[in-house]
Amino acid sequence: MLRYYIYKLIRIFFKMNATESEKRIFNFLQLQNCCLRCCFRFVGWRTLDCYEDPIKYAKDAGYIKAEDISFNDDVPCITCLGILQNKTQEQVIGKIQVEVNKQNYDSGTFICALTIPVCISVRERFLHIQCATQLNLSEDALLDFKIKLQSVKDVWKWIMIPKLELAIKKQVDSMTPSPFLIEIILTYKFNEKECETLLLCKGTNNTGNKWKRKYNENRFSRKSIETLMTKIIDKEFFQYFKAVSFDTSDNINVENIICSHSSIFIGGRYNKLSRELSQTPWFINGEKKMQTSVQDILCNPIAEVTKAQSIKFLSSGREDVDVRNIYSGRPFAVELINPRMTKITEELLSNLVNKINQSSKQVQITSNLKVLSKYDLKRLKEGENVKTKFYRALCVCRNSSKNVLSLEKLNDLKRVKIIQKTPVRVLHRRPLSPRERLIYEMRARWVEPQELKKLDITTEDASMFFVLDIKTQAGTYVKEFVHGDFGRTKPSLCDILNVEIDIVALDVTGINLNWP
Repeated sequence: MLRYYIYKLIRIFFKMNATESEKRIFNFLQLQNCCLRCCFRFVGWRTLDCYEDPIKYAKDAGYIKAEDISFNDDVPCITCLGILQNKTQEQVIGKIQVEVNKQNYDSGTFICALTIPVCISVRERFLHIQCATQLNLSEDALLDFKIKLQSVKDVWKWIMIPKLELAIKKQVDSMTPSPFLIEIILTYKFNEKECETLLLCKGTNNTGNKWKRKYNENRFSRKSIETLMTKIIDKEFFQYFKAVSFDTSDNINVENIICSHSSIFIGGRYNKLSRELSQTPWFINGEKKMQTSVQDILCNPIAEVTKAQSIKFLSSGREDVDVRNIYSGRPFAVELINPRMTKITEELLSNLVNKINQSSKQVQITSNLKVLSKYDLKRLKEGENVKTKFYRALCVCRNSSKNVLSLEKLNDLKRVKIIQKTPVRVLHRRPLSPRERLIYEMRARWVEPQELKKLDITTEDASMFFVLDIKTQAGTYVKEFVHGDFGRTKPSLCDILNVEIDIVALDVTGINLNWP
């Protein structure tokens, strides 16, 4: 930045008088149908003013005569293809205005990303070599000439950013990258044809299958073309392109304007109070098996308010359809993809909690909602194997007597290591692999008859039901630990008590994570 201001002061001090060498180059480029802005690019000007009013500065610097008014901005520039010319700039601004207003993003800042045809790099190199040949520039002078070249994208941004700020009433924050991105995609119909010449020059157009596999449809990508140009010497490059007639009859095409906002994450905790509700939408052969899900209930209202294009639901583990989540709740996060409404206040989040909780008796948010950082998201997924979770299971003994079975031995067990093969019920979606898990502690008690009545359980032998509170390592299959899963979990509760046990109901009662 300091060098830029020093350079600008030097230009002002010497009244911006151009050197004779610069004048010769500038005038030669004009004769090749370069626009004035590209002429300034080639001679290395970094002064914003000269690109805002190129005619005035070209006259002030002595590049053109004061009385010269023969400039036609409607003729596309041979180098930038019109990208830096007023006509194209007006088209781009107009299309950006339409797209931003249509999408109605509320972000107060923005950044731009410009995609231009790769053939511009080919044309720039050709003009460098042609100019050096015609003006008899030395190798050192040619190298200096190449180094001075200012990027089309940089110059475009210098000119366009102030105009765009006025047009869309948003600002570019130079200190902090904006999450709101405007992508401008410019194309040129002869781009492929000109790049094809470069491939012929290097003899890569009819090479073997190995090259074709490597580049495939990316033959004309910026990376592949720039890589090829580094392998071709100037003499060889010029030999192939001097017979090529670079077309200047068509302007660049503004193919697409794409607006997008980076994802916003909102998180909290929820309870699932139903035993007939899946965590995410459940489809079998394309048919939705349940009317709604935890994801739908939590995410749809948030996506609707923020006008997000789509969502992703994240949670610390998941519960089965028939498992409740109670007490403190399960940590979750919602990724809002490309949201339009991004100014999220605490009042808005509080209203969302109320709206969601009032809309459903199956799912309830148990904490405040919070806008999350990337660090928060890492906490949600990191340490899956070291987190602890708490469960309460209603179990029933088969073929045994309450007088014979002693639950007290369970209360004394600590840090029981178990090996679990992938349960039969999830083999269709999980790989077959055993894993070691820890049962940190357990507490068991017999169920009172009045409790069974509340649970709406009727049986002749109600005395064989017991409640098991269990603290486990995250990722433990608790149902399988109870009934053994046909011997796929060792040891299971059946093994420890030496009796057949089944699980009637399961609740998640706690997930040990500081969240949100």
